[in-house]
Amino acid sequence: MLSLIVPTFNERDNIQPLYERVRDALGAEEYEIIFVDDSVDDTTREIARLTAEDPRVRLLHRRERGLSTAVIAGFGAAQGDLVAVMDADLQHPPEILPQMLDAQRQRRADLVVPSRYVEGGSPGGLDGPIRRMLSLGGRSLAHLMLRESRVTSDPMSGYFLATREAVLPLLGTRPKGFKILLELLVRGRVRRTVEVAYSFAERSANQSKLGWKTQVDYLRQLLDLVPVHPENTRFFLFALVGGTGVAVNAALFALLTNDLLNGVQYAALLASPIASNAAIIWNFIWNTSITWRDRFRSEHLWRHALRYLLVSETGTLLTWLVLLILRAVGLRLDLLDQLIGIGVAVLATYRLNDRWTYLPAGDAVLEPERSVSRR
Repeated sequence: MLSLIVPTFNERDNIQPLYERVRDALGAEEYEIIFVDDSVDDTTREIARLTAEDPRVRLLHRRERGLSTAVIAGFGAAQGDLVAVMDADLQHPPEILPQMLDAQRQRRADLVVPSRYVEGGSPGGLDGPIRRMLSLGGRSLAHLMLRESRVTSDPMSGYFLATREAVLPLLGTRPKGFKILLELLVRGRVRRTVEVAYSFAERSANQSKLGWKTQVDYLRQLLDLVPVHPENTRFFLFALVGGTGVAVNAALFALLTNDLLNGVQYAALLASPIASNAAIIWNFIWNTSITWRDRFRSEHLWRHALRYLLVSETGTLLTWLVLLILRAVGLRLDLLDQLIGIGVAVLATYRLNDRWTYLPAGDAVLEPERSVSRR
């Protein structure tokens, strides 16, 4: 049986249309709909009316708020061997539930994720460029910080289907953020993941609940999940080493321009590459000793070193290119432009070092696998 969990907060106008679309989509499938309701309007009464008309509809009303805890409460109340989660705002189309069920059964998947970012999918329902930018940024950040999230192209999704066995480790937990799929990917029992394409629909009623507090909670959630698996701490070690490299660069540059090269024509132009390359050597030593210590092979020292140098110079080029692009589009804030370029370079150089510099010869790229159900 499928237990469909729908967290609700003031979604009165969406309840009846959602119920009808789920009923029509699932047809003769054995299922239940569990509305986990935190509402303070007439949503609760609307759900209660449906429970009286259809025994497959259940209401779990709570006196607290929180999307992730609502979903986990739904997991605890679910009676099915499969559980699915979807929002009540009708941006998640119930019509693809049969496809999700077929993909799970045919592939024996622990998790099925409808994705906006595979062939045939679309993120079109994201209302406005800012929300789209935040979604893409959050997706990239999750992929960067949490290796487990890379099994899906849409780790920010609030729409998914999983086996009861996969979600069991989450029962009783209280995640800090609202992206329950990330919790499941990191803490759950997920071995095989399948994606299906879907188009994110336009919002039917009510306004987006996405705000700055939600973004802060998302960052806190990512930081809370990183230590769960040691592999995910690499980025923070890389950033820490990079911070010391900046200090080395600045100190050596000051020493050269103020003392050793004082009075020499074009002292700054001479000091800059010397200081930069000294910082690269410093970073290589510490990243080799700490960040990727488990992958370093002494017999491949020169290969690691050459690749690290190439990646670092690529990062310098990226910083410069971003600066040019930002100026081309009219943003001329020197320090901010430089910081944005550095941020892009840090992300790119980390990924290149992780996937290339410190990948032992003959090994495959260290990425989880995923499959896509195409229909």
